[in-house]
Amino acid sequence: MHNKNEYVNYSTYGICKIEDICQKQMDGSSDRRSYYSLKPVNQSSAKIFVPVDNAELTGRMRPVPPPEEIDRIITSAKHKNMPWVNDRKQRLANFQNILAKGNEEELLSLIRCLYFRSKERASGISYVDAQILKKAENIIEQEFAFSLKISAQNIGYYIKSKFESSDEISA
Repeated sequence: MHNKNEYVNYSTYGICKIEDICQKQMDGSSDRRSYYSLKPVNQSSAKIFVPVDNAELTGRMRPVPPPEEIDRIITSAKHKNMPWVNDRKQRLANFQNILAKGNEEELLSLIRCLYFRSKERASGISYVDAQILKKAENIIEQEFAFSLKISAQNIGYYIKSKFESSDEISA
């Protein structure tokens, strides 16, 4: 159960503040239900209502990790290599599953996999893979920037510095 004034990462909407937990009767329904009233931080005019009793939808609400957890995630992801899947359809399904789950370690591993793949090949990565990379980067940038209170443009530098400092620690 989430609480009022808590910040969560909700599906494709990104970071949202739980403004209220209220009873509502939605269009077409005769019953009143409890809803989380979510306000996306980057979409001032949007408001999202998520039924409290809908496990599938509430399962898409993930707490924003605190800064110390982000540092642990970065360090952990550095040592996890995602194998390249040659079958395009299988690779796309795997990548879409990772995007849907929103697990930060898996997202960082996905980003690293696509980044290194693009450097290995003169032709780079496919358009579809590039779009997946962009989506994964956007999720990580928004979530990490919000938690760390730094600009999204500086997240790449932050991650790189943590990778380099973990090299010094493990050496």
